[in-house]
Amino acid sequence: MESYEGQPFIPEGMERPPTIMVVDDDAAICRLLQFHLKRSGCATVLAHSGEHALQEVQQRAVLDLVLLDLRLPGEDSLTVLRRLLETDKVGGVIVMSAYGTMEEAVRAVKQGAYDFVNKTASFDDLRQSVRNALRTIGLKEQVEHLQARLSEKEPELGEIIHAGGAMAQVLKLVRKAMDSDITVLIEGESGTGKEMIARAIHHAGEMHDTPFVAINCAAIPESLLESELFGYEKGAFTGADQARKGKFEEADEGTLFLDEIGELPLAVQAKLLRVLQTREVQPIGGQARRVNVRIISATNQDLVQAVRTGTFRKDLYYRLAVFPVRLPPLRERPEDIPPLVRHFVQRFARQEGKHIDGVAPDAMQALRRHEWLGNVRELENMIYRAVVLAERPTLSLADFPVLQVAEQTPSVPELTPGGAGDMAETPPHGASAPPAAPNATSLEEMEVRAIRDALQATGGNMTRAAARLGIGRATLYRKSKKYGILGP
Repeated sequence: MESYEGQPFIPEGMERPPTIMVVDDDAAICRLLQFHLKRSGCATVLAHSGEHALQEVQQRAVLDLVLLDLRLPGEDSLTVLRRLLETDKVGGVIVMSAYGTMEEAVRAVKQGAYDFVNKTASFDDLRQSVRNALRTIGLKEQVEHLQARLSEKEPELGEIIHAGGAMAQVLKLVRKAMDSDITVLIEGESGTGKEMIARAIHHAGEMHDTPFVAINCAAIPESLLESELFGYEKGAFTGADQARKGKFEEADEGTLFLDEIGELPLAVQAKLLRVLQTREVQPIGGQARRVNVRIISATNQDLVQAVRTGTFRKDLYYRLAVFPVRLPPLRERPEDIPPLVRHFVQRFARQEGKHIDGVAPDAMQALRRHEWLGNVRELENMIYRAVVLAERPTLSLADFPVLQVAEQTPSVPELTPGGAGDMAETPPHGASAPPAAPNATSLEEMEVRAIRDALQATGGNMTRAAARLGIGRATLYRKSKKYGILGP
């Protein structure tokens, strides 16, 4: 996104700059609106006809708002409006016209438009309409997210699936932190369940009736992190037309979970350290306020090494790592794979309305031997895909193509240089070498496939897709942008 003056307008309930599509056959109008919207921090998409707009919608997972010209040549714009809203991929539509009448405005609003704006008015009128619409859309997303969270039972430590061993020791340690407000640092690779442990610590302890607020430090642009954490006052910067609480104030008397804490820029690290030292937050443009917040942070990085290289403050590290907890990767606890597999099979079979009674022995052995670079999240996504594609009541190795390729890849004998093994493995003179084994699907390809499957299954609804994948909506949005699933 191009640069803009001031801070971008991100409505409450959204954790990203909004994406707005402008639909107008006048190229000059499109460029003018794109210029103003980008200055306000919005991502923009341009379409010059109703059909073009519908094609753009189909290629994208989310469009927060559409600005639709009501007088598109040769097309019934109200029909385009109805078809846009029927896709369930558009948060809202504002219709525009230079020759609009009150009758047209009423018809458009009756068919679902959020507002009607006359193009001959100043851009300030359109900007205010856009802001109001985005606030409504953001609050709607927030409600959907909260409803999704409420429908999920918060994890109890005793319900975390494991077979003893390493995870039993972790949970024994975690129980000691439950009834305290001690600062906890959860370390572990991506997909090991750090947020689940953080939520369990909060909801299973004495603070379970207090707020639990989570923020992913890696999913928010650096320019927004300070305002997201500490809030701002009305008029603090361009576009701040009302005060907004930061995450610290939202979590007052409860728990603030700082996920991916290792991604914090050094400037924000200094301000976070001051809050931990003084128990006061200072909103942008405001006065310092007392807060009482228990901090749980998580990272997939080696923060000790980050301290050595100067990318993470040493004093902040010791403030956060008062009570460190390390989650072992799944490959270090293969005994947990069978109970996790049974749990995910039952959950996804029930969700998809299928009768799946288990996993064949050879498939289970392959699951146990897999490296699981993506840990429990990778296992969950693989089971989900297998259940969706399954045509028989028992999942077989054929339902796990990635594992099937790995199982069919021949192992290379360990050779001793100069020994008999060298001669045994050398093809005869003139003979061709055996064909290379097929490459296993990469973890990134699996993640892309899982995201596409989830978005397709939910009709492109980001909130429901994120819930299916077991990740936050902001994380899904970030990964979808990274892999080009959301388009440019």
